[in-house]
Amino acid sequence: DGELEWEDRVIDHLPNFQMWDPWITREIRVRDLLTHRSGLATFGGDHLWIGATNDRAEIISRVRFMEPVGPFRASFHYQNLMFLVAGQVGSAAAGASWDEMIATRIFEPLGMSESNTSVRDLAGLQNVATPHEVVEGQLRVVEYDNVDGVAPAAAINSNIVDMARWMRLNLEEGVFEGRQVFTTGTAREMQRIQYPLGVSAWAAENLRRRFNGYGLGWFISDYKGRKVVSHSGGLTGMISLQTLLPEEGLGVIILTNYAPDAPTAAITYRILDAYLGEPARDWNDIYAGFREQGEERVRERDERLQAARIRGTEPSLPLESYAGIYTEAVSGETAVRIEEDHLVFDYNPRHLGDLEHWHHDVFRVTWRHPIFDMASQSFLRFELDETGEVTGLEVTFYDPIRFRKMD
Repeated sequence: DGELEWEDRVIDHLPNFQMWDPWITREIRVRDLLTHRSGLATFGGDHLWIGATNDRAEIISRVRFMEPVGPFRASFHYQNLMFLVAGQVGSAAAGASWDEMIATRIFEPLGMSESNTSVRDLAGLQNVATPHEVVEGQLRVVEYDNVDGVAPAAAINSNIVDMARWMRLNLEEGVFEGRQVFTTGTAREMQRIQYPLGVSAWAAENLRRRFNGYGLGWFISDYKGRKVVSHSGGLTGMISLQTLLPEEGLGVIILTNYAPDAPTAAITYRILDAYLGEPARDWNDIYAGFREQGEERVRERDERLQAARIRGTEPSLPLESYAGIYTEAVSGETAVRIEEDHLVFDYNPRHLGDLEHWHHDVFRVTWRHPIFDMASQSFLRFELDETGEVTGLEVTFYDPIRFRKMD
């Protein structure tokens, strides 16, 4: 509608927005947000919304404290918070909340009557899938991730029928049943590589892939001579994969309520091969092999950790000395407390873990609730000063975070 352009500066729509660097704050554009080239870490800051009650404005206000892990516009790191910022930019330009904007500009024109933008909207509905994860060796129902705080990155709940409408819109370059929902130019720009990514040797051999990159909200690649526009989605206990072959007018959407992503890819490639008349391959076996390799890497890592463990040590201090409130600029406050005979790390209801002494002042954390794409165990190291006082701790969520102990 001309309200927003790819090259608009973020601060022209969100004047209070700040990055770690003043020049980047002034220069970062909508295109930068949607191509994951901010320089911030992959999944960096996701703990601000997983299991948390922070609203969108609060999460965005923390971005200014986040340190980069790569150069601005010259590195690719998948960043959910930048998509949150993009959603709020769109909201400011449209003069409506992001949820209202999606409802009136996408759901209603496409007739996506079964779709919504919050798990709260699922309450009372009967025909709704529940997320599943393996917990203590058993497949169990787990809580929905409430992603209201980062909704523009991950909040849409939908089904096969409604998602088919969304895929048709993108295959027809912004037109749905004769109605222009967004411009052809917008559709083509979204489906054009904005940031080139590498092609692995495996993909080159097995997928006959010749190019790979990220567009605006889409991964762009090829499969056996056909352009592929695709994107996956993942939350705890839920995985999706949508794949478009624009030249074939084909769209495939796979929705699952169990987190491993291998089945979505295996099913997709089986469908593509059948549609394209390609020889059948046992994609289940191929992706099962990938999963086994991943499990083997985890086992090898555990063996290395066990070999490096210094046995026979004790914590430097009584457990009471480690308990207290800790703080960090991006994350805010967290607590370490004693529960029965051990320490508990309590950042929020989802980042809640039991501490087992490992060696010296290092503890292994076992998280009580699974979190998408995050290891079920990690390590926490307490820091002491020269007087033996606890001054802070370092714990790993997706990346290590250092908290300072408050007096």
